[in-house]
Amino acid sequence: MKKINYIDVNELNHLNFDSIIDVRSPAEFTEDHIPNSVNLPVLSDLERGEVGTLYKSLSPFEARKVGGALIAENVANHIKNSLSNNKENWKPLIYCWRGGQRSKAFATILSEVGWCVSVVDGGYKAYRKMVYESLYEGEIKQKIYLISGNTGTAKTEILKILANKGLNIVDLEGLAKHKGSVFGSLDDVQPTQKSFESTLFKKIKEFDLSEPLILEAESNKIGKISLPSSLWKKMQSSSRIVISAPLKARAKYLEKQYFELIKDKKRFLEKLNSLKRIQGYERIELWSSLFTTKNYNDLAQELIIHHYDPRYKQSSKKNGDLRVSTIELKNLATKDLMGAAEKIIEILKA
Repeated sequence: MKKINYIDVNELNHLNFDSIIDVRSPAEFTEDHIPNSVNLPVLSDLERGEVGTLYKSLSPFEARKVGGALIAENVANHIKNSLSNNKENWKPLIYCWRGGQRSKAFATILSEVGWCVSVVDGGYKAYRKMVYESLYEGEIKQKIYLISGNTGTAKTEILKILANKGLNIVDLEGLAKHKGSVFGSLDDVQPTQKSFESTLFKKIKEFDLSEPLILEAESNKIGKISLPSSLWKKMQSSSRIVISAPLKARAKYLEKQYFELIKDKKRFLEKLNSLKRIQGYERIELWSSLFTTKNYNDLAQELIIHHYDPRYKQSSKKNGDLRVSTIELKNLATKDLMGAAEKIIEILKA
C-alpha cells in the first residue's frame, strides 16, 4: 500500500494530477465542484439519503456498516469501469465534503491497488472556504478595465479578439451563460451561484497579478447570478473604455449575432410579453409581430431605442462613468472590431 498524501487547498494551483475525482453524490457535484474534476460517487443520492437516515434513526455504527458495504461495491465498479485503463503511474487527487470517510475509503482502496493517491485536506468544504474568502472577503489585486457601451456594440466579440491576442480577459456573461438582458438565458441553463464562483475564481487565479483584467461592464447581477462583492466593488471604481456605434450598425449586428440564432422561439415571445407592463400592449404586439415575421432588423432597432438604450443610460447614471476613452466605430464588421481591439491595447499601454 502506498502512502496517501494530504494536500492543502492553497496548493491546488501549483500541483499537477492526472485526474481530480469528486467522490460526493451527483447532487453535491452538480451544485458545485473543483473545476476540471470528474464525479465518481462512492454513494448515489439515494444511498447517501438512506445512510443518513440510518445514522439518525438507528446508530452511527449501523449507518457505517451499510455505508461501508455500499462504498466498497461502488468503488469496485469504478475500478472495473472508469478507472480500468489507468496505468501504474496514474496520480489522482480525491476529495469529498470534508476530506473524511468517503474520500479516505476511496483513497485507501486505490492506494492498495498501487496508485499514488492524494486527498484534499478538508475536502470541498475547505476549497469552498478559500473561494468565498477570495471573492467576498479579500481584494481583487489586479487592475481592472471595463469594456462598456450600449447593447449591440459587439463588446463580447471584441473581448474574444483581445483574449486571442493574449490579454487577461474574464468573460462574465460567458461564465454565467447569460447575455445580461431579459432575453439573456434563452438557450442556456445558468450554472449555480457556487459553480459560477468556482469558475471565476479559477479564471482570475490563472492570470499574472501584474497584468490588468479586462471585463465587460455589467450590473451586479447577470440573470440569476450575483457578482461577488469583492469583484463588484473593484468594478465600480474601475476605468471604462466605451465602444460606440450607429443605430443601424448595432441593429444589423443584433440581427445576425442574436435574433437569427434563437432556438426557442416560444420562450422568446414569452420574454417579450413579460415587458408589457413596462412597454405597453401595443408595442409588445408590434415586437411580437416583427419577430414572428422574421423582421429582425426592425425589431432590433425598436428594442435598442425603447428598451436597451434607456436601461443602459439609467445604469450608467447609477454606476458612474469613469471612462478613459471612447472608441467610435462606423461599422461592426470583423475588420472594425479588430481595429477596436488594437485601439484598446494602445490605451492600456499609454
